[in-house]
Amino acid sequence: MSRLSDPCDAPLEDVVRKAADQLSSGKPAEYIMGRAAFLGLQLHVGPGVFVPRPETETLVLLAEQGIPTMRSSEATVLDVCSGSGAIGLALASRLPGIRCIGLDSDAICISCAEASAQEAHLEQRVRFVRANVLSSWNRAVEDLEGHLDLVVSNPPYVREERLAEACLSSPCEPVQALYGGPSGLSFYRRIVAQAHDFLRPGGTLLLEIDDGLEDHILELFSKYGMEDGHWQPDFQGLPRYAGAHRAR
Repeated sequence: MSRLSDPCDAPLEDVVRKAADQLSSGKPAEYIMGRAAFLGLQLHVGPGVFVPRPETETLVLLAEQGIPTMRSSEATVLDVCSGSGAIGLALASRLPGIRCIGLDSDAICISCAEASAQEAHLEQRVRFVRANVLSSWNRAVEDLEGHLDLVVSNPPYVREERLAEACLSSPCEPVQALYGGPSGLSFYRRIVAQAHDFLRPGGTLLLEIDDGLEDHILELFSKYGMEDGHWQPDFQGLPRYAGAHRAR
């Protein structure tokens, strides 16, 4: 057993010093290790991939509840802005039998997500598609229109006035994973508009949101014909999750 007072050899000391320098510069520990822990999974992450946060673990738990019990073993889920693949992979690992598709525009994210799926032996039920989520989803998943049980997303949502602060706290993570346009609503507008058509009657839309956007999200639900719009707080009491259903 090693003790902090024990001498270490030069190679180990170099590794520790390098890691300490990287951490002090703002590089996430997950980038140094190449992995991020998420609901029992070890996900591949690295520069260019947003590290999944604990708040998104709660989004997954809420998403489980959004899948009807009668379809929990055969549901089809679309994860929009899938990034590391955390949401889809976690849902598939927790609900055997469901099928998940992740959409993301970034090739690095898709590569990491696919590596995680293979390592977790989920590649038969979770696939990732590179696509511009702000354009028509039909180009990527045209066979799913009207057949989804759940659309879930943690999209870029940081608005202009908060972007500098967000980048300061996460200086090494990709800005494109944070910035949601001047008002923070750029991705939500497109996601809510398309989700209605892709969900089956009674299907659920669930979003992670930034506090201060909750009323705007509820307005989008109403505008695009979604029912039972609501939001829920995170562990700090801030609005963090919003959900609605397609009418039956």
